[in-house]
Amino acid sequence: MEKRKHHESTIERVRVVRAITEQHYESGNQARCYKAVWRQHIFPKFKICYRTYLNYLGIPTPPPVQQPQQLTLWDALNESPAT
Repeated sequence: MEKRKHHESTIERVRVVRAITEQHYESGNQARCYKAVWRQHIFPKFKICYRTYLNYLGIPTPPPVQQPQQLTLWDALNESPAT
């Protein structure tokens, strides 16, 4: 089965929804279950239905791309072993 490609804005929204969910969800606690997190935090902000919320939690998000940073001369000298 072919993976579905999502738009960049959808991926960013999924990241935000997951961050909110990780902050407020507790396994085994009915007051902080997925439905409660959606009702109290996700729906007021994003206006998405519960089924869409669950679909967002199932979308794999790629790790953020880190920009390579160039070392300065002093960083290279500090990393070399002292002889």
